[in-house]
Amino acid sequence: SNLFTTPLDEERRWYRYHHLFAEVLSLRLHRTQPDQVPELHRKAAAWYEGHQLIDDAVRHALAADDAARAAVLVEQHVDDVLRRGEGATLRRWLAAIPQEIVRARPRLALAQAMAAFNAGRLDVVEPLLADAEQALATVPMAPHEPSVSEEASALANVPAAIALLRASLAGFQGDAERMSELARSALTYLSEDERGPHYAVRWNLAIADWMRGRLAEAERAFVNIAAEGRVAGELHLTLSAGSFLGRVQRAQGRLGAALRTYREGLEFAVRTGPAVAPSAGMAHLGMAEVFYARNQLEQALRHAAEGITLGRRLTSTQSLANGLATLAWIRQVEGDSAAALEAMDEAYQFMPNLEVVALQNPVPAERARLLLAQGDVREAALWVKERALAAEDEPNYPREREYFVLARVLLARNAPDKAMGLLERLGALAEIQGRVESVIEARLLQALALDAVGEHAQAMVALARALALAEPEGYVRIFLDEGAPMVRLLRQAESRTVAPAYVGELLAAFGEAASSVSPTPLLLTEPLSERELEILRLVAAGLTTQEIAEELILAVGTVRTHLKNIYGKLDAHSRVQAVEQARALKLL
Repeated sequence: SNLFTTPLDEERRWYRYHHLFAEVLSLRLHRTQPDQVPELHRKAAAWYEGHQLIDDAVRHALAADDAARAAVLVEQHVDDVLRRGEGATLRRWLAAIPQEIVRARPRLALAQAMAAFNAGRLDVVEPLLADAEQALATVPMAPHEPSVSEEASALANVPAAIALLRASLAGFQGDAERMSELARSALTYLSEDERGPHYAVRWNLAIADWMRGRLAEAERAFVNIAAEGRVAGELHLTLSAGSFLGRVQRAQGRLGAALRTYREGLEFAVRTGPAVAPSAGMAHLGMAEVFYARNQLEQALRHAAEGITLGRRLTSTQSLANGLATLAWIRQVEGDSAAALEAMDEAYQFMPNLEVVALQNPVPAERARLLLAQGDVREAALWVKERALAAEDEPNYPREREYFVLARVLLARNAPDKAMGLLERLGALAEIQGRVESVIEARLLQALALDAVGEHAQAMVALARALALAEPEGYVRIFLDEGAPMVRLLRQAESRTVAPAYVGELLAAFGEAASSVSPTPLLLTEPLSERELEILRLVAAGLTTQEIAEELILAVGTVRTHLKNIYGKLDAHSRVQAVEQARALKLL
């Protein structure tokens, strides 16, 4: 009579019970025939396994108290889950299996290490690898029947997989040499026909080239891996390789090429993948970054939202973290500082480990840069101190983003002379390695530093170099995100007819933000009081409202009132703008 059932497909082959009726039946079963429950779960597990519904098979095996069977099912299907990018599923399976069983099985311990690595829990990866090695030395290896061919399986060759995961750890720590060494050592365990691990070796070597600044070599490697993935119909491999390829192309200053790479990945996903493939999130997030760089905020937000939704289901949390960081900058541009910080803080939670270099995980550095954009100089400076960054350091490419934050902190703290040498070294290294995007960033910050010390002609030379490199690919936000100081510098460039058409576009793109920063007035309509000047100096030093109140022994509300008056007298709308106006008026 079709009572209590609901069809799940148009062909009416799949049904479910009404949830209340299912609950009644389950309750009756446990009351009247409790001894049959484990056997029914075992039968259900076998049925689901036979129909390739592995998630349900694992669930029923565990409900039958048959953790050993669940462990075998997980080992057999780890490759499928990894290839689809479904990290949440793998982590859930492993969390449900008793840890003593996981540690006693080399492949399961290795799978747990892989899951922890992909989730950003790097501190537990090495102990889990030690568990895998211990089990490998003490427990006879059980036969392995992976859901993919043995040649393609990531778990078939445990010693090689351990070496490759350690190589990836070295890469996260910025050690390209050790990464290459460990990746090549994996080859000693591999036969020629072990296709999956050979991909992983090439992948690690490509990442090592990228970290060394050998962008052409890294680009070739990822182009080849993505092409082979397309031929083999490997969606996750193709889109992962495309994600890194796009990042390399962006480093070369080729926004258009990166956008084509991401679009090709999405087109491949539509042709070959399921209706909604989590791996497609990587391409969406890459496109969001390019659209943001070009100030196409509507497209950036659309792709960021889609990518973040899909990214929450991915094996690796890094793409999701990067996507949330992009969303944070979009919210900041929209004027919603609270939402921007909320998105950035969520991104930070996915990869908080400070031992990961910024090239592999840019979120901590991006969070510090966002704090600077919001006027929180003190918090950004504390982060710089925590990272032990110094203007005299010799920065390398893997940590470059951190040093760009240091340069911005020095500029915000009115120490441009200390920033100039650092920026020259950053720019010189980027020029040598052909990393155009980094050259643009170094030269525009150098221009701000030179302008701040009165070297206006040299500032225009540095800015002209940045503009010449940025204009062909349509960079916009890299200038706009520097705020009011960049507006003034671009106006100087406009008055000297430096790249007039492009500078005009950039100034127009500032919109209301640019128009609100009017040319520096010759005098104040109302002078600042001694107390207001005192508070302004503490704002410039990076103190928070609470800290200013404690320093001056005032109520927080009183400080806020003084700040409101300061903003009004300086025609400013933020702490950063107030400090900049005050410096222009020689009040600081």
